Amino acid sequence: MSTTKQIDETIPLPGSKRTTFDFGFVDHSSIPFENASPPVIIIGSSMVGMFMGILLGYHGIHSISFDRHPSTAIHPRAALFLLRTVEVLRQLGLENLFISESERNFDLDAGMLVVEKLYQGKTIAAYQESDPEEVAQITPSKRLWLTQEMFEPLLHKNAATFGAQQRFGQVVEWYEEMDDGVIVIVRDTHTQEAKKYKTRYLIAADGNRSATRRNENIQWRGPGNLADSISINFKADLVPYLGTRAVHGVTYIMNADFTGGFRLDTGGKGGFLIVSKAKGRAAGFEPDSVSEHEARQMFKACSGIDAEECGFEVDFISYWTVAAYNADEYNSKGGRVFIMGDAAHVMPPSGGMGGNTGVADAYNLAWKMAYVLTNKASPNLLKTDSQERQPAGEFSMHQAFSRLVNRVFHGKGLECEKELPDLICELGYRYTSGAMVPSEENDMERSYENPHDPYVLPGGRLPHIWLAGEDGEKLSSLDLIERNFVLFTIDAGSPWLQASEKQGISINAYPINSSSQPYLDFDSSAKKAWKLKDGEALVVRPDGIIAWKAPKMTSGHDEQLAEALRIVLKG
Repeated sequence: MSTTKQIDETIPLPGSKRTTFDFGFVDHSSIPFENASPPVIIIGSSMVGMFMGILLGYHGIHSISFDRHPSTAIHPRAALFLLRTVEVLRQLGLENLFISESERNFDLDAGMLVVEKLYQGKTIAAYQESDPEEVAQITPSKRLWLTQEMFEPLLHKNAATFGAQQRFGQVVEWYEEMDDGVIVIVRDTHTQEAKKYKTRYLIAADGNRSATRRNENIQWRGPGNLADSISINFKADLVPYLGTRAVHGVTYIMNADFTGGFRLDTGGKGGFLIVSKAKGRAAGFEPDSVSEHEARQMFKACSGIDAEECGFEVDFISYWTVAAYNADEYNSKGGRVFIMGDAAHVMPPSGGMGGNTGVADAYNLAWKMAYVLTNKASPNLLKTDSQERQPAGEFSMHQAFSRLVNRVFHGKGLECEKELPDLICELGYRYTSGAMVPSEENDMERSYENPHDPYVLPGGRLPHIWLAGEDGEKLSSLDLIERNFVLFTIDAGSPWLQASEKQGISINAYPINSSSQPYLDFDSSAKKAWKLKDGEALVVRPDGIIAWKAPKMTSGHDEQLAEALRIVLKG
C-alpha cells in the first residue's frame, strides 16, 4: 500500500464491495424541528450545488446547502468552463471576476493538444482551437480555464451576497418526502449533533455515487464504466521545458505505452497528470494501488522530463472512473426531490461537458422553483425540469463519449454518435418539449441547431446581438435577461408591448430597432438575427430560453399572451 495520500472517487459497479454512502433510517421523533427552515435544501456544496444556491438567491429564494466535506474543492477537477456557463456567470454579475482569475493562468483562446510527450513530443492533433471572432458573433462571453479548486472558493465568497448559505462538515443522513415538503436530518461531522428541518424542496447535487439517486430508485443508463483512471496531482517547475505549451489548458498524451493528459496550473509550476492507460497495467487502477515511485515513472514517460530535474513532487493520487451514464428521471415520484450534476449524469472529460451540464441543470431549475415558491407558477412547472434536462443530459453524455472514442480511443471498435461541433454542443442544444408553447414553424423534434443560424423558436436560446444603452454603453441582448420574462419586438408601437403590461406576472418588454429606446439596435441586426417579422414578438424565459414566438395578430393580444404564459407556467 502506498504512503502517498490516495483518494477513491471511482464509480462502483452494481454489486461492487467498494463502499458507498447510503441513507439509513434515522428515528428523529425526539429531534425538534429547527425554528427557521429554508424553502430549499441542497445536498452538496461542490460546483453544481453552489451554483444552484446562488441562482436561487438571485431569484430571491433562500437555501442552505450541506456538504460532508470540510471545505470547498482542494484538488483540481473540472478545467474548461464552456460558453453557456460563462453566460450564466455574466447574468449573475460575476463574469469579470472569473475572467480575471482565469487570465492570470491561461491563454483563454488556446485549444487542446494531443502530443506524444509533453516536452519535445510530436503534435498529433489540435482540438477546439477557438476562433475569437467566430465565438464573438454568437456570444459576448469567452470560455474560461479554471480548476475547480480555483473556481469554487470564488463562488463561495460571493454566495452570501445572494443569500445562499453553505455549511461544510454537515452530512444529510436521512430525508423523508411528504405531500407538503421534505423532512431532512443533518448531522455535524465534528460535534455529531443532529438537526431536523422541514423544507419545501430537496435538491441533490451529491455526486456520481449519489445516495439520493439510489434512494429514489432512479436508474441510469449509458455506455457504462469505460476505464479506471488516476490523477497524479503534483508540483514541479516545468517552465523551462514547455514554451508555448504552458498556455494550453489541457494537453492529451498518446504514445505506445501511455494514454492520458496534463492539466497544468500557474504557467507550468504544477498541475495534474491523468493516466487512463499504462504499460503493464492491463487491469487498470484499483484504488490505493499506485506508489509514488510508479507515479514518478509515469510522469517521466508522459512528460519526457526527468522527475528529479524539475523538482517533481506528488501531492496526492486520486482514482476515478471514466464513465458515461444518464439518469432516467431527474426528480422523485413525489416531485419534491431533484437530482442534478454528477448525481444525474456522468460523462468522459473529453470536451469538458460534465460540470457545465450540471450548471445548465441548475440554471433551468432555479427560476422554475423560484416561480413556484412565489406563486407565479403552478407546481406542475417543476415537472418540466426532467422533461427538459434529462434529454439534454443524454445529448451531452453521448457527445462527450463520442469525443472520447474519436480523440482518445481512436475508434477501437466502439460505436458512438456523430461528433457535433463544439459550439453546437455549448450553445445549440434545444428543448423539444417542456415550459414553452410549441411552434408550428419547425420540426420540434430537432434537439440542436447551429448557433450561427438558429431557428429562433421555442426551446432554443435567445441569439446574442449587440445593443447600445442610453449612455452609449455597448451591451448584449443577453444582458436584458434577468429575473422576469422578457418580451422583444421590432415594432415600436407593437400591441404586444401593451399586452405585456396587463399580465399576472412582471414582464420586461422592449422594442428593439434602429431608433428604439432605451436600447438601440445600432447595426439593425435584430430583425435578421431573431428572424422576426413586423407584428411578431419573442417571449423569453429567465434562463434565456425562448418560451413563445408570438404571431402577428389584428386583435386579442392581451388574451393570447395570457394563454401562452398559462401554458408555459403550467397554470
